[in-house]
Amino acid sequence: MTCNKLALIIPLHPKDFHYIYNIKNKLTMNKFLDIYFIFSNKDDFDQFQYKNDFNFIIIDNTNTNNIVTYKKWFSLNQLADKYDYYIVCDSEIDIIIENFTLNNILNKINYIFENKCIYAGQIMNNDTLTNITKTSCDIFKSCQDIDKLKELTLNYNLYYWWSDIPVYKGSHVIDFFSKIKDYKNINWYHFDHKIYLNYLVLYHDFNFVNITPHINIYWSLESYNVNDVNYLEKLKNIKYSFSWVVPKLFIQYKDFFINNGTFLLYHLDR
Repeated sequence: MTCNKLALIIPLHPKDFHYIYNIKNKLTMNKFLDIYFIFSNKDDFDQFQYKNDFNFIIIDNTNTNNIVTYKKWFSLNQLADKYDYYIVCDSEIDIIIENFTLNNILNKINYIFENKCIYAGQIMNNDTLTNITKTSCDIFKSCQDIDKLKELTLNYNLYYWWSDIPVYKGSHVIDFFSKIKDYKNINWYHFDHKIYLNYLVLYHDFNFVNITPHINIYWSLESYNVNDVNYLEKLKNIKYSFSWVVPKLFIQYKDFFINNGTFLLYHLDR
């Protein structure tokens, strides 16, 4: 077991190297978080400038219809017994340095696993989102699991991709992969962390919280942006963690997010 409790896993492609280069100093100054970049092949790895500053994994298979999810899950399989928690996200991120501390990040992660809430918007006439939810339920081996998820997602009409920071619990990883079909056969509609959230519902007493009646959106909290701080207070009232947000929202309500422990920005490309 490593002395660090946390790992950050990021699939990386050359076109996105600049996001990591921009925050390289922020990443390397931390001493409590092990960072792994996941490359599709050695050619991509060879182009990366900071090979000696980070850990890396090169995957064994590019013959997949969902390279991003495959890279995330392959690396989780490789590291399954090494860390307490894994934050598994994309490269278009920035760090909120004031809150990027071991205590704050662990408090946020522990809160998520103690709160056991998955914040989901109710889908309104969006076949793509419904198909993502359905496909991310149908990957489970057990017909009973699939039937239960169909019921709990209101016939696949809840959407909860990246409503909160995507974190996996280390002690779950091996069992999680035992419950789903071979991930070498995944397609674009298999959203990695959404599938893990389904596992948490099935096996660890997590519950879906329908946020649509609270803040009137028909999507997950991914890319959530609002011009009224009262909506943020509504989310706080239903125990949302505010671990990460998009840059537009952070700039508008910086004091709120600093005070609430937000430590990561994502979707810098949007």
